[in-house]
Order: sequence, then C-alpha cells, then structure tokens
Amino acid sequence: MMKFTRKAFIATTGLVIAAGTLLTSPVQAQTTLRLAHHHAVGGTVDQTANKFAEIVKSKSGGSLLIRVFPAAQLGQEREAYGLLNTGVLDLSITSLAILDQVYPAINVTSLPFVFRDWAHVNKVYSGTFGDALRDGVKANTKTINLGYIHLGFRQMMFRGEPVRDVANMKGLKMRAPESPLWVRMYELLGAKPTLVTWGETYTALQAGVAEGLDSPASSALDMKFNEVVKSVVLTNHMFGSMGIFGSQSRLGALSKAQQDLLISSGLEATHWSNTTLSEPLEAEAGKKMLALGMKIVEPVNLQAWAAAMQPLWRETNARSPGADTLLKMIVETK
Repeated sequence: MMKFTRKAFIATTGLVIAAGTLLTSPVQAQTTLRLAHHHAVGGTVDQTANKFAEIVKSKSGGSLLIRVFPAAQLGQEREAYGLLNTGVLDLSITSLAILDQVYPAINVTSLPFVFRDWAHVNKVYSGTFGDALRDGVKANTKTINLGYIHLGFRQMMFRGEPVRDVANMKGLKMRAPESPLWVRMYELLGAKPTLVTWGETYTALQAGVAEGLDSPASSALDMKFNEVVKSVVLTNHMFGSMGIFGSQSRLGALSKAQQDLLISSGLEATHWSNTTLSEPLEAEAGKKMLALGMKIVEPVNLQAWAAAMQPLWRETNARSPGADTLLKMIVETK
C-alpha cells in the first residue's frame, strides 16, 4: 500500500502545493497552437520555429505547446498569412513584405540600399523603429509581431553566367515574390518579373521559367538552390527580414500570462536566431557556395544598380501612409 506522503498525494491527485499550501484547483489544461512557415525543414527559419516552440514549452511547464508545420504544409507564404490574419491560424513566420496588402508602410523594410550593415540592422530593429513597426502591424492588421528574424543581405543569383552590369538585366526573367515592390524593382532594372512562390522557386529555376532570383545566400543554400543556380553577384541590395506573427483573436483568447509568455519567448527565440544562426551563417554561406562550384563576383558598378532602384524610395513614400516616418527612422539611425 502506498504510503500517504506529501509527494505521493501530489503524484496521485494532480493537485499543486505552493509555499506549503494545498491548492484545490486542477493542473492547467494543455493548449496547443499551430505555427506555419514556408521554408525548408532544417533551415534557419525552421530551426527558429522549433527553438520558439522549445522555449514556450519550457517556460509554460508544458501547458502551452507550439506545433510547427514547415515547408508550406498549411499554405504558401501569402496564403498562410491570410489564414493568420482571419484568425484561422494561430501563428506564422512570414516575410515582412508579405504584409504589404494590409500594412503598405512595411515596404520600407524591403527598400533597396536602405540598410548599411548588420550592426545597422540590429540597431534599427531593436530601437524605436522596431517598436513603431510592431505598433503599425497591430493597428493595421489582425496580427501581432512577436519578434524579427534577420536572414541577411539579398544577392542577385543566376542560372547561367553572372550579370555584373545592370544594363545586362534587360529582358531577364527574374523570380519575384508576391509583392508589388519586387515587381517594380525588376521593372526598374529592365528585367521581366516572374511571380513564383518561394516553395516553387527551385522548380521554376530548374525548368527555366525563371532565369534568376535574389535571396540571402544562407536561405538559398537552405533551399538547395545551388543545384539550379550557378552564379552570384554580391549586390547586397536588400536586407531580408521575417517575423513571428500571432493572430490577435487566437492569442487574445489565451490568458494574460500565456500571452506575455509568448511575447517574451518570441523575442528570446528571434534574438537567438539572429545572433547564433543568421549572421554567422551568412558569413559562411559564400565559402560554402564556392566549395559547391558556384561563381561569386562583385558587380561592375554598384552605384549604377543603386541608381536604377532609387525611385522605389519615392514611390513607396507616395503610396504608403506612414512610410516616410518609418524610412526616416531607418536612415537617421547611426
């Protein structure tokens, strides 16, 4: 017969004893949230998603769980964010630019040549700009931001020989995400933007539907684009950032303690991702590409590339209320 001890009583009844006092409420029920993302299993985004899930489980003592659905299992990027914004999904990891239809001012995060280096990126997002962008997302969408994930500077990549001179971009079929900003960027470069979702980009490049793309180097390796892309031009023209986003309605149904736990866990997971994964991986990605036989070159005249894309700054400010204020915050961050 089991000896009636304090430990045995807790084990058999599931009741909780705190500070020597028996509480008569049952152990908190377990809640599971679904998190969708469209990146490859095992890549930077997937590792970040699973780190977030790990932190949430640990902080909640297992009462709050995150189930990760990678590789567009719950829809491609814009589709998944749409489900999130309508309260069908709980969480998603989404490129900031994908929010452009509901919060156009967020396009400033994708403007060409707006970020100088990693130190500038980190300072911008951890300061007043990051807070203002988070407030803008909350006010203009039905989602909230739980942290920013930085993937690195985007480079121009090609199936064949590298296009070093911007004048030679004319007529090239370049993969563009489902974002008007990218479409306009490639138009300004003289290329033919070809809309292809991230999950279908490998096939599009393989089949020649697209002749090139732009991407952070580490993200391209995650997707094995090295198998269908042979050259890279180091333009550093954009900086790729994503966010962990939550549905306001779905997360709003949780307790205040659970909501606070998700916010702190998101910030912890994204900080871990940016410092442990993204920045170091970007530094190593070029070496890996060279080892895989890819050709990596500098552009002939980077200023000519920048000049061709510069109209995007003016156009984004003109059609996106609040963009000018956000852009000023970025530029004035020293």
